[in-house]
Amino acid sequence: MEGRKRYENQKLERLETKERNGEYIVPVVNPKPYTVGYSQSSLIHLVGPSDCTLHGYVHGGVTMKLMDEVAGIVAARHCKTNIVTASVDAINFHRKIQKGCIITVSGRMTFTSNKSMEIEVFVDAGMLVGDTEDQYRAVSAFFTYVSLSKDAKPLPVPQLVIETEEEKKRFEEGKGRYLQTKAKRQMNTQSLTQQ
Repeated sequence: MEGRKRYENQKLERLETKERNGEYIVPVVNPKPYTVGYSQSSLIHLVGPSDCTLHGYVHGGVTMKLMDEVAGIVAARHCKTNIVTASVDAINFHRKIQKGCIITVSGRMTFTSNKSMEIEVFVDAGMLVGDTEDQYRAVSAFFTYVSLSKDAKPLPVPQLVIETEEEKKRFEEGKGRYLQTKAKRQMNTQSLTQQ
């Protein structure tokens, strides 16, 4: 029953994510430190045969690796320390990506707690030749990163500086996900200690 409930919640979250599918990350000139624009990053990749299945579509793992790389760059730019992936929240594969597509993997900081950072990453795809106006959102996910010292101990994360209403909205949504995850983790810890 718990699994079904979690699945239904994920479906609702995916619908909310689709509402933002038209968003693009626009480069910012001379951004202030610790703002969304300061750490946002993009990577452009041409999908070749080695990225694809026998049917000519990109392996999910290839896309996930590129997304993790971009999220890592965003996290490292934000805190200027060693960082590690702590978790990935429901990678949503919206549409298939074909061989020969150009994909743009973009990431931006959405939320920071004392010791973690949430980064929204999405993948937009379009054909290299032909109708280049036909770009689409192929994949989206939220990555959580932690900043580490040289001794691999968690470090405090510089707080995200919010500049716009949209950033504030994303921050509050991220805070909600953070608190929900924290509550689940505490429940799991309590149930393990009671066994």
